[in-house]
Amino acid sequence: MTRTTTITDKIREDLAHYALREHTRVSPAFVARMFLVTPGFQFVLALRIQEALVRIPLVGRLLRRIAWWASCLLFGSEIAMAARVDGGLYVPHPYGIVVGACDIEKSVTLLQHITIGRKDHTDRGRPRICDGASLMAGCVVVGDITIGSGATIGANSVVLKDVPPDSVAIGAPAKILRRADAPIGAKDELQDAKSQVA
Repeated sequence: MTRTTTITDKIREDLAHYALREHTRVSPAFVARMFLVTPGFQFVLALRIQEALVRIPLVGRLLRRIAWWASCLLFGSEIAMAARVDGGLYVPHPYGIVVGACDIEKSVTLLQHITIGRKDHTDRGRPRICDGASLMAGCVVVGDITIGSGATIGANSVVLKDVPPDSVAIGAPAKILRRADAPIGAKDELQDAKSQVA
């Protein structure tokens, strides 16, 4: 799943996504602001530091757990150590976020008070959040499901089934809607998803 291998590459992609959202370029002043006074980026950076620490022989896992614990206390949010997170993660408001074991691909947006994880302790699968997906405030994504590329999960929605690429899921349980700017070819896949959710 993870196509980016180095931590520095991931941090560059994280910075690029933040710059894109702020309609600016990645300049030295922008980087300094992200590192020093932007809690959302600092939360993502804490994850990248954990990913770097775990690579240290012998003591890496222990150091990562300590860094993870400190990050949970500092931000009141957590990304599980079992989660695999690619570059370009954008978290503007790092509060009340709980991300369990899952796969998060490139350029994903996570807003505040979201939950991603397994349905219960017997669930062996893990959610997959594909490239460019956006999870709005308060949403819940649980189970062995896939959120397709470019999909949007609406605020406070509860998603228990796959969401096709370039679509919107809203409600509890979530209903799938076609985005106005979705590619024409997404229609058939969307109809299948609607029948699963209904």
